[in-house]
Amino acid sequence: MKFSELAGKEIINTFDGSRLGLLGDSDLVINGRTGKILSLVVCKRGLFGLARGQNESILSWTAVKKIGQDMIIIDMGKRSL
Repeated sequence: MKFSELAGKEIINTFDGSRLGLLGDSDLVINGRTGKILSLVVCKRGLFGLARGQNESILSWTAVKKIGQDMIIIDMGKRSL
């Protein structure tokens, strides 16, 4: 799958149904040696989609449960942004 196909997908937490943003607005942490994705860095958004300071969460790639047609489903448990 190409990054351009992933970028428009919304990240949804299955624990509480919260919308965490678009993958394209997040950063990926990639292992430079293996090329594997290690984690997502998701910035919390405020009104009108503007970033709210340094509010970011690092989500392990292992939290990703499914990549669907329009969204990426993750399980963060009780943890929230």
